Amino acid sequence: MKKYIYCFLLSIFIFSCSSNEDNLNAPIDVANITATPIVGGALLKWQIPSDSSFTYLEVHYKKNAKDVIEKVSKYTDSLMVEGLINKEPLDFELRTVNETPDMRNEGQLFTTDLITPIKRQPDVSYFSNDLTELNVDATMLDTYTQETNEGAKENLVDGDPATYWHTAWSAGVAPLPHWIQLNFEEPKSLGAISFWFRQNSGDVAGRPSQWGLEVSDDGQSWVRVWESQANLSVLDTSVEHKINFDKNYKFQYFRVMILQNDGKTYTHLGEISFYEMATAIVDKELEAEEIYYSY
Repeated sequence: MKKYIYCFLLSIFIFSCSSNEDNLNAPIDVANITATPIVGGALLKWQIPSDSSFTYLEVHYKKNAKDVIEKVSKYTDSLMVEGLINKEPLDFELRTVNETPDMRNEGQLFTTDLITPIKRQPDVSYFSNDLTELNVDATMLDTYTQETNEGAKENLVDGDPATYWHTAWSAGVAPLPHWIQLNFEEPKSLGAISFWFRQNSGDVAGRPSQWGLEVSDDGQSWVRVWESQANLSVLDTSVEHKINFDKNYKFQYFRVMILQNDGKTYTHLGEISFYEMATAIVDKELEAEEIYYSY
């Protein structure tokens, strides 16, 4: 008797499970689906319904003409897709899925707008010891300020460290920052300077101890793009000093800024030269394309 009761109950259980699978509910759809381009990929976002009665979210897209399917947790409201390239626009298809080992029900299929991943920027390395000097003469220079009785700006680029430039001290005196402005006929790349301190004076307090760089496309509006550390050593006049910026800056107008000395309202230099740093450029988008097309 017990054997018959057991078999009866088991048959009811199997029938119940089978009946539940046969009546697997249609999943609830997600809403407000967006696809936003990012560098080398896309960011998908959606709104999870309050009644998230689905097993997972399925995302379809093509990569190198091959179908890609990603399954996303029902508790997640975004997916970052990486490894894409700027050359190939694409869209994404999303739908919710209810699934058991024996059955599958799909929600409505949504397709995003077509997007183009943002192109990767080149990776540039700069070599601070491999410098190419820019051709600069006095006609290309403006200075702020300028002493009228000594230290003409021409002395900055005459090739002789024994001559010197001096900002105003007798009239038209202005506080720091002072600057040496370069006016090129076309954009040039500037990445470093070298300079000599004034040779015929023990006036340590007037020597620049912090530098900066400002750039401009029109010679009117200026942007500060770099500053050195403060309180650089100013004691050694027997050697040429070198300052590298963090990279090459390509503009038509530059101001090499003297931001600090020992509190004087003037400054002076023996000589200054301007350089472009050598570079090695890696095309990161091309690298990504090689990986993408091998997929």
